[in-house]
Amino acid sequence: MKTKLLLMFLLCGICYSCQAPQQEKHETESTKANENMTNEQLRENLVKALDDMKAKAIEMGIQGVATASFLNKGEDVDWIGEMRVVGTPLDLKGGFNLVAVAWSKCGEVIATGADSGNPDHQTLTGELGYAGGAYGEYEGCKLAFAFSGATSEEDLVVAKYGIERMKGYMSNK
Repeated sequence: MKTKLLLMFLLCGICYSCQAPQQEKHETESTKANENMTNEQLRENLVKALDDMKAKAIEMGIQGVATASFLNKGEDVDWIGEMRVVGTPLDLKGGFNLVAVAWSKCGEVIATGADSGNPDHQTLTGELGYAGGAYGEYEGCKLAFAFSGATSEEDLVVAKYGIERMKGYMSNK
């Protein structure tokens, strides 16, 4: 009887030890999945941040184009981007295509890993050298946001506001 009981405890212990690593692995994968957002989740947050940028521009009484892009953690080159028009995509009076200018700022930010319009940066073909693009990083993701349509200072305020909103959305996972 004691031998049977001992054998039963042994078998239970073996079965438990075989299952324990699987459960631990599952919990680790689940935790890891909660730490990393999918590109689709990040895109949803990007859209919300752009909507916030649009509201900020309206609050400031300015019009133009807001652009935003991000590179997900662990990615090398696949930036994802979106844009919002606030009032108008063009400044015909001044002769500006605000969509082109905003994306140029975003492109400069991506290339330099710094805010656009830095006088020390040698402008590359396609870049216009205008201030108003902002760079940020959050938990391994890279963020490039820009606004075009107002003064460089106002554009930068809206771009930085978008980055802060995006970080907030990302922190709420």
